[in-house]
Amino acid sequence: MSVLLLVLAGPLQSWGSTSRHSLRDTDPHPTKSGVIGMIASAIGLERTDTQGLAELAALTYAVRTDQPGTRHRDFHTTRTPAGKPMPLSHRMYLSDAVFSAALAGPAPLIERARQGLLNPAHLLFLGRRSCPPARHPLHSVHLQATDPVTVLEALPWQAADWYQHRHPDHRMRIHHDTRPDGPCARHHHDHPVDFTPGHRRQRPRPVATRTLPPAPRPGPPDAIDFFDALEGLT
Repeated sequence: MSVLLLVLAGPLQSWGSTSRHSLRDTDPHPTKSGVIGMIASAIGLERTDTQGLAELAALTYAVRTDQPGTRHRDFHTTRTPAGKPMPLSHRMYLSDAVFSAALAGPAPLIERARQGLLNPAHLLFLGRRSCPPARHPLHSVHLQATDPVTVLEALPWQAADWYQHRHPDHRMRIHHDTRPDGPCARHHHDHPVDFTPGHRRQRPRPVATRTLPPAPRPGPPDAIDFFDALEGLT
């Protein structure tokens, strides 16, 4: 067993699980189907390969909110190649957000995912094609680890420095796979079953939430001397 650790940060992210028709909403944190879809795209998995998708979807998933970001609405207009207007839609995004995601499973499958992320078959994006990552999503692989929640608990706070200084009491939450009969289980409709175009299917999965204590307070921000940039010009 191994754990794959990702850090998902970008100007915009959008992770819809129940969006339909003219309103394309986003969940407040990355969905399992969205993260699995990114890995499937990276390793070049065909959209119709339901068996390969099932192997990835069997990975145990957990995600931590390091920097929740701000919700934004985009009033979206589109046209067909022939110029016919399409229905208007409202699309929701998270701006300036940072999340840490962990997936646990068989070491060979985790290694395949790591190699795919290092040399992706397709471009990586954060939920929608219009949302490129601000940094490479791959953080690390933890060999012999079995619990993604434990890995996330030990990971230092990944929020931007400015956010850490403005919100020193921020308490990160971890949303993770759990047993269906768990005392805190709730169902989240984002377990991918089929990515075939026109036949996309997801099913509910049991999820629990754990709130962490505030991370260690960051030190004062470094003083900025704007004249430092002139030193090389004298």
